[in-house]
Amino acid sequence: MGAKPLFTMEDAKIAFNLFCCVYGIGTLGMPSNFSRAGPVIAIIAMAFMAFANIYASVVISKVMLIAPRSVKTYSDLGEWCMGTTGRWLVLIFQIAYCLSIPCAFMVLGGTLLESLFPGAFSNSTWIILMAIMVLPVCLIPTLKEGAGAAFAGCLGTLIADVIGVSILIHGMSGHPSVPSPDLSFKQVANTFGNLSLAYGAGIVIPALQRQHSDPTRMPRVVFVTVTFISCLFLALASSGYSAVGCQISGNLLFSIYPDATTGLSALGFKPNKGMAVLAYLFMQLHITIAYAVILHPAFYVFERVLL
Repeated sequence: MGAKPLFTMEDAKIAFNLFCCVYGIGTLGMPSNFSRAGPVIAIIAMAFMAFANIYASVVISKVMLIAPRSVKTYSDLGEWCMGTTGRWLVLIFQIAYCLSIPCAFMVLGGTLLESLFPGAFSNSTWIILMAIMVLPVCLIPTLKEGAGAAFAGCLGTLIADVIGVSILIHGMSGHPSVPSPDLSFKQVANTFGNLSLAYGAGIVIPALQRQHSDPTRMPRVVFVTVTFISCLFLALASSGYSAVGCQISGNLLFSIYPDATTGLSALGFKPNKGMAVLAYLFMQLHITIAYAVILHPAFYVFERVLL
């Protein structure tokens, strides 16, 4: 029997969905993590969260391999490990995650659209329109079938982040050395909070593993994908911090978008509005697709309840 290929197209489809789920709106706060906590503490926090999430994600995949074939969802896994209590604990937190994160997606998407089309609709109206727009994407029956869309979502985030950081570095070029942050417990806690938002791979791993024709390949796919994402997080955070120091306080995209009246960004430089709009649009693309990826496990559980 010949050796198994190192990486297959099916592995790539799984990786695209995993990447789309994790590398998303959490990236927009990566530079501000360094701004809040400083590079040393932020790197330590990032290393800790990366290790914890990579380890946990791989372990989830390995446990799924030894579990009975009847174990197909996160809640099934909880019941197999801890009985009925485990099922309900996992189910409650899974559903809470699957509802809260998409709500954050809706709010961010509505805010992006309101910035792109000022005065057209209120933020709440844009959120409702966002919900209607993502509905067709949510109807894709399996994550593997939506791998092409997931790939587009991956590219959307990458391009949005590259444009955002490029505008930031170009706009702040020639400025004095970056100021250091004034540390506080709240700022460090917010750093861990943003990293917790960014890392959310575990929620879709059982669904992805269930759809892989050779589940034994999943631990490697999970390890490589989440490790690669962690490296991108570090590169994005350090690039943004190197340009502005502690001056960036929140969302990367909001920091580069020009004010409608003055034409200046929140950091005081005049960005290229066309490029800023492109960054917004690519992030909007990601939000639309990642919304469906994150909700897929909840839809599967709901379908099992109905059928």
